[in-house]
Amino acid sequence: MTNQENQDIEHIIKKFELKIKKSTKYTHYQDQEDLEQEIKLKIIEKLTTTEFEEPPGFWSFLTEQSKIKY
Repeated sequence: MTNQENQDIEHIIKKFELKIKKSTKYTHYQDQEDLEQEIKLKIIEKLTTTEFEEPPGFWSFLTEQSKIKY
């Protein structure tokens, strides 16, 4: 993984930090830190295994949708 990718992942984790803390607030105090770590690990796992693609443009999306028979 490149340095830029690591920085991007850290940035995303920081964005979710407050939500993670709020979500683990209702867990037993002794388990909160473990749960926070597990959630962060799952986020990192998904970010590193998911293939991200550029979304299709408007016209190419319409063309693809017109090919689908409902």
